[in-house]
Amino acid sequence: MTDEHTEDPLLVQLTEWRRRYAQLIQSAPEPYVEVDRNGNVAEWNPRAESVFGWNRQEVLGRHFMEFVSPASLGRSTFEQPHLDDRDPTTSAILGGDHPRFQLLHRSGGTVEVEGLSFVTGTGAGLRTASFVRPMADPAEAAVAHAELQDTLTGLPNRSLFGYQLAHALSRVGSVPGSIAVVLLDLDRFKAINNTLGHAAGDELLLAIAQRLEASSGNAEVIARFGGDEFLALFRSEVGDAHADASEFIERVRASLAQSFDVSGTEVFVDVSFGIALNTFGVDDPNSLLANAEAAMYQAKYWGGSSVETFGESMRLEVFDRMSTEHSLHRALERSELMLHYQPVVDVNSVRVVGVEALIRWQHPEQGLLAPCRFIPVAEESGLIIPIGAWVLEEACHQLSDWRDRSTGESRASSMEVNLSARQIDDPHIVDTVEAILARTGLPAEHLTLEITESALMKDAASALRVLKTLKELGVLLAIDDFGTGYSSLSYLQRFPLDILKVDRSFVEQLGVSVESEEIVSAVIRLAHALGLEVVAEGVETAEQLAALQSFDCDLAQGYLFSRPLPATEISASLGLALSA
Repeated sequence: MTDEHTEDPLLVQLTEWRRRYAQLIQSAPEPYVEVDRNGNVAEWNPRAESVFGWNRQEVLGRHFMEFVSPASLGRSTFEQPHLDDRDPTTSAILGGDHPRFQLLHRSGGTVEVEGLSFVTGTGAGLRTASFVRPMADPAEAAVAHAELQDTLTGLPNRSLFGYQLAHALSRVGSVPGSIAVVLLDLDRFKAINNTLGHAAGDELLLAIAQRLEASSGNAEVIARFGGDEFLALFRSEVGDAHADASEFIERVRASLAQSFDVSGTEVFVDVSFGIALNTFGVDDPNSLLANAEAAMYQAKYWGGSSVETFGESMRLEVFDRMSTEHSLHRALERSELMLHYQPVVDVNSVRVVGVEALIRWQHPEQGLLAPCRFIPVAEESGLIIPIGAWVLEEACHQLSDWRDRSTGESRASSMEVNLSARQIDDPHIVDTVEAILARTGLPAEHLTLEITESALMKDAASALRVLKTLKELGVLLAIDDFGTGYSSLSYLQRFPLDILKVDRSFVEQLGVSVESEEIVSAVIRLAHALGLEVVAEGVETAEQLAALQSFDCDLAQGYLFSRPLPATEISASLGLALSA
């Protein structure tokens, strides 16, 4: 026997969706009006009340034409309503995509408005919904237009996309996979802006928007998310929106594979696609957009115009990243972050000449975490900026303290600290380094800043400017993990580098692979010819050390000498004439 009072869970969920959609409309910054099949006003939000003077109860159920100025009836951009079963379209009431007309104000005046409409509801509940924006003067019109549409491309903007996504969710109920959101992002767009200029970048974005619209198929809306990102929304009554989204992506790929003529320059673009579906309990626009963004970033990681769909494994990964980011926010203030130091030795004398600072996280629940567990999250979230500043200050303070306490000449005379690509992009990085050197009293020549190949080549022109300014402070500059990135030898001359660090993947093959030995030997000779010191990373065996000695390598670090250790342990274990 069933309980007659038990509510259908699907009906409950649908009711909740509709409630959320209603809340969204009530808080909308634009006047919002819904008109039923008979032309009667069915919805009139608070913003409409304040703009037109009529309160909601005064207009509900009355014919929409009662509130239209007679002067508007003769305009070509406005048609009288004639909704019927054969023509349930927005244009039947408001005529065209963005008609302008006059609505009567309760005080007796008129308000010039522009309509932006879409269909809402189904069957007997079919309505035409409109955002009617006041057009009091050109300045106000421009502001109103920008609130819901992208000024560059003319596409709906993120806000309007959010409204329509919320509406679509309210219409499909709980049918899984009936909504698909596609987020696409241009790869390496920043390089186009830097090379051809921002005007050319805008020209390219406009051309891409036009191709997206031409490829839209049955997309409910194509919108600009912001920057070089665009959105597409698909809805299917039978829960196969993923197929529609996939077909759209294939059309877009084919369209964007054709070159663009941008200011007389032929330009090719690659695009990364992320797809999110209304599955996994997702029932709100923000979650769907976040899922699409997570999938897009995963696709961007793979490169080559890849496509990723947000799934269970990615959901768990996103949850883990969110949890990590949340905990990382507290890690600094709770003193959970710490530095370990690995010695850098002279290859011939095996004498310690410096140390590299390596961050660790003493997580309260997961124990000691290596950088690979949290640095990518710090990079994505922007937390790498304050964390990187803390690492730099802690490391400089430690070496300065060691130097002050040394009973003789300090054998650890230099401190190596890594800078990430995000830190290189930070406009305050030079000021940060200069201020930390001043506070800690460490001479600039005792600090070595390490930058990876990929960080240098992400935006080579900008990186070059930053490194030149850092070099003027007197610090040393090293290129880290050499051989794992672009490995372009030409930029070794362009950048003001002092040290080249050979990646461990080559060092570990010494004594095993003749090819690796030849590569390491050649890199060392090249670096010396350019006046650079060479550090070999990941040295673990006596055979590897012997090979490096035969190649006249300058410096080395690795487990053969010591694993990374806390400051209190490293001086004792290595016999340094230092006191922590």
